[in-house]
Amino acid sequence: MMVQSDAVSEKAGNIQKFDHPRIERKKSRLRVKGIKVSDKDKIREAIMISVQKGNYTTREIGLDIGKDYSTVSRYLSEMEGDTRWGIKRDANGSIVMSLQQQLAHEYAKLQNEKFSQLPSIQKWITYLKSAGIPARRIQYMLNIIHGIADQLLVMPETLVSYGVPIDTAKRKEIAIEYWQNFLAWFNTAYPQMQKTNTINAYRSFLSSHSVNFAHGEGKRYGLSTTPERLGEYKEIMLTPEQIAIINKRLENEGDWESWSFMNIDLHSGARAFAMASMSWDRIVMSPAFRVEQFEPKIKKGAWYLTKEGKWWVKYPTEECRAVVETAYDRLPKRDFVFFDDSGSDKANCLQVSYFMHTMAVKFKKIFLDLNKTSWLNEKTRIYALGDGLYFNGHPLHLFRHTMAQYYLAATNWSLAYVASLGGWENTEVLNKCYGGIPEHIKVQVAKSIHVRFDSIRLNASIANIDRHF
Repeated sequence: MMVQSDAVSEKAGNIQKFDHPRIERKKSRLRVKGIKVSDKDKIREAIMISVQKGNYTTREIGLDIGKDYSTVSRYLSEMEGDTRWGIKRDANGSIVMSLQQQLAHEYAKLQNEKFSQLPSIQKWITYLKSAGIPARRIQYMLNIIHGIADQLLVMPETLVSYGVPIDTAKRKEIAIEYWQNFLAWFNTAYPQMQKTNTINAYRSFLSSHSVNFAHGEGKRYGLSTTPERLGEYKEIMLTPEQIAIINKRLENEGDWESWSFMNIDLHSGARAFAMASMSWDRIVMSPAFRVEQFEPKIKKGAWYLTKEGKWWVKYPTEECRAVVETAYDRLPKRDFVFFDDSGSDKANCLQVSYFMHTMAVKFKKIFLDLNKTSWLNEKTRIYALGDGLYFNGHPLHLFRHTMAQYYLAATNWSLAYVASLGGWENTEVLNKCYGGIPEHIKVQVAKSIHVRFDSIRLNASIANIDRHF
């Protein structure tokens, strides 16, 4: 028994000896990118360096320093309680950075992309930055040129004959030939897709390398930047069922910012900046419900948050008043509807841009989660979500289209009223691009009026037209 006991004891001792190194091995997990570090502060320093490089989420930081997100989150929680690190996180656990820092980091990350290191692309990025193009827009344009180069199996330098000692006319000829080869593929692969953004990106890339086109010259090569197929998207909209599903989801999530943005926009038809920059002092509830929204796209000499545009005074419906009252009750009390006042026009303008981006990301995710068969048609789905490199999607602008469709139908296609409410300067664009009078309505009107040239009273006929339109 003694021998057996000793054997068991020795075995137990061996187990203890086996376990002890395992504990020590666990301690050796103090590593950054696979390299052992001396203490936890080295990991914290690595996290701070990662944050300074523009990584704000636990996933981004984890990928950068070689740690899983739960480990990064644990360290960040410890660092929040230590003032020397200056770490602050939002409700989602992401690092809170100033908007200025975020924009600076976006440009820095843009420059660090492998494709961005190519000499011809570096030159183009400098060209775009000098024109004040935002980093996200630059990245989108870079993706387009990347896609063109990949499709043609050439380097971007080849498209513009970068560094090749030939004259401008020959370089232009080469660039056009490559474009026409790409266009032949594009028109087959994406027959229903607009090319305006792709053309703008390609021409901008060429222009940064001194390959330019005179006014109207691009048309002969398929490089015209004039919007094509005007009115192609005039019939797109969210269906009533989709609106109900989205509202229910936002209400269940308690996301009253997104709920308010969408529902106010569905009644006011405002462009994204006009919606995101709304302030409570421009909303009057009584005696007449009135909303003022600022449209920078319409240059009329007014200035707001560093942008030139026009204040658009709208008198929305009682349904819109109920939405605004709900927004007032549910949202935090502040000067702006969707964000706190930062104290300067420039900072508030950055706040607007950031909020617009947040809403676009949010609604793209919501639209993506909708049943694919729920979309009115494939064109509407692509408009909302985008399609690969060549169509970025317009999730927020879809609300403006939807407003036009619903309000035109509700007013028996009163173009003048809907234009005044939605912020169209005249009925022409509204009619051509957002929701002209449908054919079946024209048929109904034709059947309801009678023209007898020998007895018609002109004043009465004008009244009938007003009643119909």
